[in-house]
Amino acid sequence: MLGPIPSPTPVPIHSGSRHGALPDLEATIPIIDIRSTAHSVTVAALEDGIRADVLAGFSKPYNEKELPNLLLYNEEGLRLFEQITYQPDYYLTGLEIEILSRHAHQIANSIPGGAILVELGAGALRKTALILDALEAQEKEVTYFALDLDKPELLRTLAELNGRYTYVSLAGLWGTYDDGCTWLKQINDRPRIILWLGSSVGNMTRSNASIPPSPLQEAGQFVRTFGDVLAPRDRFIIAIDSRYHKVDDIRAAYNDRAGVTRRFALNAMSNINDLFNADVVDVSCFDYNPYYNEVQGRNEAYFRCLKETQVRVPSETPIPVHEGEYIRFAFSHKYDRVERQLLWTAAGACPVQEWLSQDGDYALTMLSWSS
Repeated sequence: MLGPIPSPTPVPIHSGSRHGALPDLEATIPIIDIRSTAHSVTVAALEDGIRADVLAGFSKPYNEKELPNLLLYNEEGLRLFEQITYQPDYYLTGLEIEILSRHAHQIANSIPGGAILVELGAGALRKTALILDALEAQEKEVTYFALDLDKPELLRTLAELNGRYTYVSLAGLWGTYDDGCTWLKQINDRPRIILWLGSSVGNMTRSNASIPPSPLQEAGQFVRTFGDVLAPRDRFIIAIDSRYHKVDDIRAAYNDRAGVTRRFALNAMSNINDLFNADVVDVSCFDYNPYYNEVQGRNEAYFRCLKETQVRVPSETPIPVHEGEYIRFAFSHKYDRVERQLLWTAAGACPVQEWLSQDGDYALTMLSWSS
C-alpha cells in the first residue's frame, strides 16, 4: 500500500461520540485535522458568524430579507438532506449514479496509481463508491480523502466504506475548503484528483462574461482557487445540473411529494432558535415556498410569512415580518452548455473530458490547468 502522506496528527475520536462503534474507526481510518488559524474558524466563531448574518438578513427591507444557507446544515439538516437524495423527485442523485454506473471505469482509467483523490464535502458515499470500486477493480493504490468541516459527518461517511477495499486507502480531512486547498499544496509528489459531486457548484453565484470579472463570480473563483494549486497532471472532476429538464421536474426536485424538502427547509428556521438559544422566530408563522426562475435558470428557495410576526433576537429591537413577505435563503443554479463554458473560462480551466447522462441533462466534467 501507499506510504503515509505528510499531515498533522490524526484527531482522536472520543468515546462519547453519538455514533456508537464509530469511536474505533480512527484506529483504521485516520481523521486528519487540517484546520489552520489562517483559514479555519472554530465552531463557536462559525456560529457567531451565522448569528450575525441572521440578524443582518432579517434587518433588510420588506421582501429583501435573506438568511444564510448554512442554517440548513445542522445535524438534523444533514440527515434530512440525505433523505432528499433518496426521493424519486430529486432526479440529481439518480442521474449522477447513472453516469457513474456507466463511466466509472473510464473515470478510473484517467486516475493514475499513486494518486490522491480528495472529495469536497462528505456525504452519502453510494455515488463515490462507484469510482472507488472501479479503482479497486483496477488494483490501483490510491488514497481517498473525504474533506468536511463537520467531524461527526466525516466519521459517519467513512464508516460506510470501512473494510471494503484492499488497494484503495481511506482517510478524512477535517477542515474547510480553504484548509483543503492549503493542504493540497503540501502534496506535490503525487497526482492530485479533486472530486466535487452533487452539483454543489449550483449553490454559488454563477460566473458570467463581464469584463472586468464581477465580484459576484463566486463559482468561477472557487474552482480557480483549486486550479491555482493543481499541476498540469492533476484533475478536477465536477458535477453540474443543467437547465434542460422539464420545468415541472425541476420544481418537483425542490418540493418533493413526500415533503422531505419542506421539512429540510423549515428545520433551518428551527435552527435559528437553537443558535440563539432563544425563541427568536415562531416557526409556525412560516412556510417553505420554492420558485424556479426560468430566466435565471435557478431554483430560488424562500420562506413565506403566513401571518404577522416579530423576530426577537436577544438584546435587539424586535423586527417585524409581514404577512405575505418572502425571505430568500438559497439558490440552486442550473447551467446550459454556454454557461458551463463560461464557468470554465472564469476558472481558467480546460475541460479534458465530459460524461453526460443518457438524456444529456446532467454532466460530469474533468478539468485541467496548463500551469
